Amino acid sequence: MAKYITKKSKNISELADERQRNLYKKMPSGHFLNNQENMHHVLLWNTFFRRNLHRFAKDFLGINLHIYQSIILYMMSISQLCVIIACRAAAKSLVISIYAVCVCILRPYSEVVISSATRGQSALLVKDKIQKFLMNNYPMVYSEIESIKTSQDEVIIMFKSKSQIKVVTASENGRGNRSTVLIREEFRQINKYVDDSILSPFQVIRQAPYVTSGNYANIPDAIDEPVDIYISSSWLDNGHWMWSLVDQAYKESFSSDKSMLLAFDESIVLKHGIKSLSQLRKEKKKQDPLTWRIEFLNERVKENTSAYFTYSMLQQNQRLKKPFYPRDNTDVRVGKKNKFDIPKQKGEIRVVCCDMAFVENKKNDNSIFSCGRLIPEYTRYKRDTDDEDKQINNGYRILLPYMESVQGGDTLKQALRIRQLYEDFDADYIVLDLRNAGISIFDMLANIMYDDERDIEYTPLTCMNDENIANRIRFEGAEERIFVINASQKLNSDIAINFRHYLVDKKIDLLIPFQEAQEEILSQIPEYIEAPSADDQIFYESPFLETQALISETTELTYEKKEQTGVIVVREQGNNRKDRYTSVSYLCYFANKLAQDLSTINDDYRYGVFVN
Repeated sequence: MAKYITKKSKNISELADERQRNLYKKMPSGHFLNNQENMHHVLLWNTFFRRNLHRFAKDFLGINLHIYQSIILYMMSISQLCVIIACRAAAKSLVISIYAVCVCILRPYSEVVISSATRGQSALLVKDKIQKFLMNNYPMVYSEIESIKTSQDEVIIMFKSKSQIKVVTASENGRGNRSTVLIREEFRQINKYVDDSILSPFQVIRQAPYVTSGNYANIPDAIDEPVDIYISSSWLDNGHWMWSLVDQAYKESFSSDKSMLLAFDESIVLKHGIKSLSQLRKEKKKQDPLTWRIEFLNERVKENTSAYFTYSMLQQNQRLKKPFYPRDNTDVRVGKKNKFDIPKQKGEIRVVCCDMAFVENKKNDNSIFSCGRLIPEYTRYKRDTDDEDKQINNGYRILLPYMESVQGGDTLKQALRIRQLYEDFDADYIVLDLRNAGISIFDMLANIMYDDERDIEYTPLTCMNDENIANRIRFEGAEERIFVINASQKLNSDIAINFRHYLVDKKIDLLIPFQEAQEEILSQIPEYIEAPSADDQIFYESPFLETQALISETTELTYEKKEQTGVIVVREQGNNRKDRYTSVSYLCYFANKLAQDLSTINDDYRYGVFVN
């Protein structure tokens, strides 16, 4: 480009209009731009850099880029619709941050809005990528920024060019903003209605002074059309609106130079040394197969619409942000309070639900302990003849803040773990599957047990819904706190149907996805941030990973409806598991049974013993 300018300098004026050719005359005498050739060189370089943002980032700002990052920046510099689907750790947020900075410098009066489903998510682009990384490592970026504000109420960067980058949450509260470049970060999490009715109306033509002047106001080529950027990791193809947009960008990329679709899988991460192969192998061990395919392989996985439990059913219930963590044995010994304890709500009942396994090292058979919070829900009303409020029992909403998976084996060890969780969770009941050797676990719970890890002697508990089981072992004063399940084909069918109702009716709150948890929840836990190794972080990640595994495991189940009886039979495929499904579906079944004992009048409900 430099050679081109030098050789053709005599003809540069032929590329400019009258106003541009004489612009140098308006500069002060002695100024660098008072020279006609210098002025035209600046105009040409500015045009070149606007059309080649990757060259501006590398040559002017001094930012080192991988080849795929250069491709992204170049494509964004020439497109008005950019859709990018990239795997986790592909540094897509950094590329977007560089793009936003380049646009604000090269195109004065630009208004770049970064939006996501949560304020914290989009604010990370400004705080971590621009403020902490780009400004601290690249002096030219720092020199172009006039001010930066990152308060809880407002996140905004002002440039010396009169451009700005602003963070706006994708919600009703975002109304009234405007943008020339609109970046939807992790757009799969944004509601389609919000994007159409709130975010898209932000877009306006860049209001640089020359656009509104008489010289260029009516020249179409002089107008900067607004740019729409959608960036996300992949997601299940279950009718989500993101895939319609992906298909649109794909088709338009063949017929127009104004739209583009780019996608990257984990090979990009390996190729450029962002992650090592050993890191990815460790990550894969933490992920369930479906999440691995979506998040890392960046696949467009079709949902099995004939499945009894679809991914959509479970995903729509992922809204719980408060995990529970049990106590460390050492903390129990010294009487240290659990900082992750969750106070009980009025009328709340807590349950530890257990699906037992007894074959050690069998890959597809684990013991699962699910900790559920049962919150009573009511509808209030008034009778015409009575001024007093009445209420109708709507059953329980189930919150699932913790799940634990252990390989089957030692029955005493499992019985002790159940009792530890029962105490830590401040539970009211234990739901116990009696299949296989489950009766052995009951016998241990019904006896006095000594926990040498915690130096505690546990009082015996007994069965509440089966007199024959309760009579196996009798201790004076033993509380009826164990609900046993002797599964049959008919009962399993009822349990599956009941669980499906809970999912469809959105009556169970599952923990939010792991990636969201890393950004919103885990990042706020000092012990997690300061953990010396990834292995030490697993304790805090496990409730979210177990929820992730529950969803993947449940959606992989097949079912058959018996013609004569109408019974639903749910089965796992191959070496897949259904332990987590069993544990949580038993929890929902117990909650439904318990709900039948709730009174429909005001707060006069009670715990009751019932027999099935």
